[in-house]
Amino acid sequence: MLQTANDPQTILTSVFNYRAFRSKQREIIENVLAGRDTLAILPTGAGKSLCFQIPALIFDGLTIVVSPLIALMKDQVDGLRRKGIHEVAYLNSTLESNTKERIYELLRQSRLKMLYVAPEAFVDNKLMTIFRASDISLIAIDEVHCISVWGHNFRPDYLRLGRVIKTLHNPPVLGLTATATKKVQDDIQDQLGLRCDVFKDSFDRKNLIFSVIEQAGEVAKQKLLKQLLENIDGSAIVYVNFTRTAEKLASFLVDNGLNAAYYHGQIEDKDARKRIQNEFISGKTPIAVATNAFGMGIDKEDIRAIIHYNLPKSIENYYQEVGRAGRDGEEAFCILLYTHADEFRLRKLIQSNTPTLKQLKAVIKLLEQGIGRVLYINEKRIARELKLNEVRMRIILYQLERKNVIKTYFRVFRHAMVRLVDEPGEKVYQSPEVTKILNDVYFRTNHRWLDLEILSRSTGISVPGLNNTLRRMRNAGLIELTERDSCTPVKVYPTIKNDGMLELELLETFWRLEESGLKKIEQVVEYINTRMCKRKFILNYFGEDYEGNCNACSVCNPELGIV
Repeated sequence: MLQTANDPQTILTSVFNYRAFRSKQREIIENVLAGRDTLAILPTGAGKSLCFQIPALIFDGLTIVVSPLIALMKDQVDGLRRKGIHEVAYLNSTLESNTKERIYELLRQSRLKMLYVAPEAFVDNKLMTIFRASDISLIAIDEVHCISVWGHNFRPDYLRLGRVIKTLHNPPVLGLTATATKKVQDDIQDQLGLRCDVFKDSFDRKNLIFSVIEQAGEVAKQKLLKQLLENIDGSAIVYVNFTRTAEKLASFLVDNGLNAAYYHGQIEDKDARKRIQNEFISGKTPIAVATNAFGMGIDKEDIRAIIHYNLPKSIENYYQEVGRAGRDGEEAFCILLYTHADEFRLRKLIQSNTPTLKQLKAVIKLLEQGIGRVLYINEKRIARELKLNEVRMRIILYQLERKNVIKTYFRVFRHAMVRLVDEPGEKVYQSPEVTKILNDVYFRTNHRWLDLEILSRSTGISVPGLNNTLRRMRNAGLIELTERDSCTPVKVYPTIKNDGMLELELLETFWRLEESGLKKIEQVVEYINTRMCKRKFILNYFGEDYEGNCNACSVCNPELGIV
């Protein structure tokens, strides 16, 4: 590894080639080095990653970096290695099992300073066992606002992080986000079970120009979009709310002679997604029409415009997305196109995600069947069968666990296709679990998908134990293994029988979430209609004072524009 000093300033210049810290970076780093739990709220492009990378190089132990972005993990690890820092790696679902095993071995040997992990990686019992035996100096959580159901980008996988921190004996934590209101800041700390020192930098990006343009209908809006894009000298992202809109709008732009591609989370081909990202970053395709699945982790400094074709779901969403423009410090346009129909569609979308009392009763009834034992819950399948939003299904389980009527465990696979490919090696064969599996009648006579609950009853090995043993057999070259049916084990307590009160309490929680979502839309509409300086409105929303005339928004300077 590159030899580094223990002084943050020396590392900043010698490793990262920066002469001076930006605002708040030094204070945050010193707080982290002092071992205090820290929440850093810094705008996009303010250098959040240095706030954990520099301490990681100073600490003796391991820094775990939690990130929801697979592409960003790889980019940051590759960037650190180019700087001579090689004791760094990442773990996510794209890695082959042998690569994961090499990383596990590096962890066991304490040969890593930084490990980037996706939040879902903590469901791996083997990884957690290694972590528990490791010297962990820091857990850095990027996009930490994702843990809050009241935030703008909630991700259920973040909810287990509070439990993970306790399981790993409460190492210091650094949470990082670009946007968080006071309510979300408080909720982040509640969910993590921490009280943090909070550092917050100014949200003002003086090179961003804010415009709101209202249109009568879809045809007029499409025509204006085309005109705007024809006048932009450089790259632009056009944000929409629906996958179908992304595809149709990209097709419209291409048909009108513009070089555009669409991007959304439903594109199953990972290579296609990566190609679209790379062609946008390189400038080969200057226009991306995308849902909010696009942008986080896109390292492109010269984006000249962010255009919201549909109404953003919140001010937080809006400001995080426009923050991807003009990261080179040059002038960039943030344009919101608006029709009244957009507001109606977005409200309908928020309301459609609220479970009905009938759906909640169906979930409770399903769980009641498992009182006194462990159920294996496939959230995605159950949500589909009940016509329920999958995120909402996972919130239901989370809320029930908070009420102490269930307990969830790390996720496992419940079905497996296994093919014996070699005679067992001596070391592997000596394992009692392997012997039990290989000699089991159900295992030997089943040539398609194994039901691990049946195999568990037959061998006396728990389903999580079977997960670990089958993976060990695969890594030893004994079997080929295909995993299916990822489930959350749920232990159900008799207290779940509650005379219908649980369903009503859950419904009230979801009504509050719906009310919060609708309130966020109202705030966006207020931003559209306000005669206040647009910059002042946004900064005030995040609790920052701003006085005067910015001369760089459609209120302060009605003549500005790129049309």
